[in-house]
Amino acid sequence: MNLNPQGEGDMAPKSLSGLDLVLGSFHSSLRRIDDQTERYLAALRNPHIQILAHPRGRIYNFRLGLKADWPRVFAEAAKLDKALEIDCYPDRQDLNLTLLKLARSAGTRLSLGTDAHHPWQLGFIQLGLAAALRAKIPDERIVNFMSIQQIKCWIAGLHETKPLTSGLNKVQLK
Repeated sequence: MNLNPQGEGDMAPKSLSGLDLVLGSFHSSLRRIDDQTERYLAALRNPHIQILAHPRGRIYNFRLGLKADWPRVFAEAAKLDKALEIDCYPDRQDLNLTLLKLARSAGTRLSLGTDAHHPWQLGFIQLGLAAALRAKIPDERIVNFMSIQQIKCWIAGLHETKPLTSGLNKVQLK
């Protein structure tokens, strides 16, 4: 699901209710040079997504990617038990090794995604696996290595999170 700069999705919650897993990602305002920490925190607090995909929006030789207080972003993701994607596409490799080590230190859950647009690009998963290995990400923190039952339990736990207000900035655990 596309997320606007305020972390809000472009799909109605009713449309999302039948989905097992929702990835949210930013597809606009990706060339900003100011700090985007609040944007990331709002996205992570969005109750309709479980994984924040290609978080920095980086593309080699095209776009540098968004800046943020990454330790704070990873801490919030860990607190909320949301995952951030390791985008395995060669032109992205987002998150990079330095950020993956910060994510590991924070206990952040991660997922591997190829951003494939063609079947042959699914092999890019190897780049993400290599990055996760180099950063020493524990297997149990990678969504792709979870059993179906573990994923269902994880998502059920996330669905128990209820917003305190109609906004997306505060959450309260049941």
